This record gives sequence, structure tokens and C-alpha cells, in this order.
Amino acid sequence: MKLGDIDLSDVHVFEQGVPYDYFAFLRSEHPVSWTARPNGTGFWSVTRYKDITEVEANPEVFSSRTNVTPAEVPEETLAATVDRMIILSDPPRHGALRKLIMSGFTPKAISRIEEHIRQLAVDSIDAVIEDGVCDFHDVGAHMPIEVVADLLGVPAEDRQNLFNWANAMFGAGDTRVSSNAGMERARREMFGYAMKLAHQRRGQPGDDVFSQIAMAEMEGEQLSEFDLGCFFLILATAGNETTRTQILHGTKLLIENPEAMQMLRSDLSLLPNAVEEMLRLTSPALAFARKATQDYQLGGQTIKAGDQVVMWYCSGSRDEEIFSNPDEFDIHRKNARDHMAFGSKTGIHRCLGAMLARSELMAFIKEVVTRLPDIRLDGDIERLRSNFTNGINHMPVRFTPGKANRAQKISFYAANADKSYSHA
Repeated sequence: MKLGDIDLSDVHVFEQGVPYDYFAFLRSEHPVSWTARPNGTGFWSVTRYKDITEVEANPEVFSSRTNVTPAEVPEETLAATVDRMIILSDPPRHGALRKLIMSGFTPKAISRIEEHIRQLAVDSIDAVIEDGVCDFHDVGAHMPIEVVADLLGVPAEDRQNLFNWANAMFGAGDTRVSSNAGMERARREMFGYAMKLAHQRRGQPGDDVFSQIAMAEMEGEQLSEFDLGCFFLILATAGNETTRTQILHGTKLLIENPEAMQMLRSDLSLLPNAVEEMLRLTSPALAFARKATQDYQLGGQTIKAGDQVVMWYCSGSRDEEIFSNPDEFDIHRKNARDHMAFGSKTGIHRCLGAMLARSELMAFIKEVVTRLPDIRLDGDIERLRSNFTNGINHMPVRFTPGKANRAQKISFYAANADKSYSHA
């Protein structure tokens, strides 16, 4: 294997699966390497745990006020949302924005909705358990979008739209899901909806997180409706897609490792660490990017001011220097929680919703383990065509039919997804 054998800028590469062997080669031989795009531009690929940590620990050198995906996005396209969207901000602005939202993601806040999360997990399995066959993508999509919609105070009648918008935005680059024009249309529609909702919340605030943000003040002033739209967009997309993705990959790992499924069924106390190992092995966010503000030496390479730097979390979480036998699924792994699925532990952008995600994943995986013990694939998995999100479009499964806990079944948003964004 040699440098350049795999083009990490090509989303089609990831449709076939994350090239973990190539990342292992890069960690060993070229831990910081230039990835050229076909048009002559490119980015630095950072693949080792320690180098990713170094990048995230130096926001004054590696700025988030830029495109955070491996895709090429013109700076002028991002100009309107830089410093307004929390993931596109640097200190001190980032700290002020983060403070506005933190109250909605404290342990106390999460504990208040844990019972609701558990019931959503039960309802998701109830919807299919009597049939014995389903597309698990639809099952895994239900709980995350409901939780996010509750946090944002989105009425039940608008939640299908929320699902469609999030899908279209994360699916850009995969024409089966969303075109670039479809992504832009979805972004505009979501922004418009968010600003309308923000106006309503300021007139009649509720107890949801979005109302808290709408009523909060920063430096003596409330955020603009555009700023609130940025908050809404990041919460509605990141909080939905990543958890759904991890539910699917976690279930797939259990299908592939029946002995782990049996161990968990015998001892559910192993579940929290098993979820951390799932996050480590199949990180839902493959990468995040930064822009160098000055020349900097990293991993034996000179990164020039203005260069894009892509941190491959999916590689850092399999770094041999940190994790022994990193490609193995070991639910007893002692340092599984050191993964980079939520970013580096030292990074200011470490996922604010990590505790919420863990709560959702444990609730859902528990239902899988206890109620679908013989779940198995029933066809080919269709992966999302993306080098940013480790997504799955379809995952057909089969299992022995069981009994639903409730007589009334829910209907899945995924089954009614708006396909128009794929050809907008």
C-alpha cells in the first residue's frame, strides 16, 4: 500500500465502507499527509490520536470559522453562518454560544427525559416486532428525531418536515438522498421554519431548550432570529443523524458478534461500556475540519496558514498507540470511553449532546438485546455516500416475531420521507 492509493476526498470510496486498512497505513507511515482533490485543491489528513488531540487543543491556530467537512465549500458560502453557528465559531464567541445552550444538556436535564427516551425505544421495537422483518434504518430513525423535536418544541404535525430537512442536509453528495440544490433548499426551509418558531417562542415561551435559547441574553441582548435559526439547524441535524447512525452500527456489530449479544443479554450491566466500544469502533462522525491561521509543524509536516486540516476521528479511535487490537469489538475494553466519537476530550467543540446520545443509545440497544436476540441481516446494507457521516441508508433485517408491549403502533417518519430533495 502507498500514499494516494485511496482518495479520501471521494465520497464514493466511503460508500463501500470506511477504508480502515488505509487509515492504519497512514497512521503508521504518513500520519499527517496531503490529500489532493481532482481539481487541484486539497487538505491535510490527520489520522493519529495524539495529532488530532493537538489540533483540537489549539483553537487559536486551527480555527473552526471555516468549512468543517472534507468537502470543498467556498468561504463566501459560509460567511453568513460563521460565528453564528456554534460549530463555526472560535473563542470567545464559541464560549458565549455554548453557555447559552448548556443548561439543556446537563445531567439533571437529561435525567428528566430518560423515562421518555426509554419509552420511545420500546415503541420503536413495538412497531416491527410482530412482523419479524423490517428496514432497521426506519426503526433507528424514530427515537432520535422525536427526542430532538421535543428539545426544540417542534409540534407533532411538523416533525415529518424536520426529518426530511435533516436527511437532505446530511445526505448531500449522495444523489439517492439529496442533491446539493436539495440540501440548500432544505437549509432555507429549515431556517425559515426556525425563525418563525423563534418568533412564536418569544411571544409564548415553553419549557423546551429552544425557548430557553430564544429568551436568553448575550452581552445584554437577545440573539437575532437568524442566530436562533443557526442554533435550531445544528441541534436538529447533528442531534438526529449521529444517534441514528450509531444505533444502526451498534446493532450491526451485535449481529456480527453474537457472543457479545449473548454476554449483554446475560449481564446488562455491561451495556454502558459496550455502547462506548460501539462508538469507538464505528464513530458516526467520520471527520471534522479546521483551517490553519498560521504556519504550524504537525506530525513532521509544515501546515501553511490557510490550509484545511481534516481530523479523521474514525482513525483516531482505532489508533494502535491508544487501543490494543483496535479493530476488534471488545465490550470489556477498559479504555473504550477514550474514543473520539464526540471529538477530543481536550477540544472546546466536544459534543455538547454526548450524555443525551449515550442515554438514547443505551435505551435502544437494551431493547435490541432483550427483544430481538436473533436479529440478522436480510439483504445488503446500503451505506450513505459521504466522507463526513458514517451513515446507512438501508439496513434490512429479520428476526423471530415477538409481542408488542402496546396495542397502538407508531408510524415511522422514514417511511414517508420526502424524496424531492434528491432531484431538487
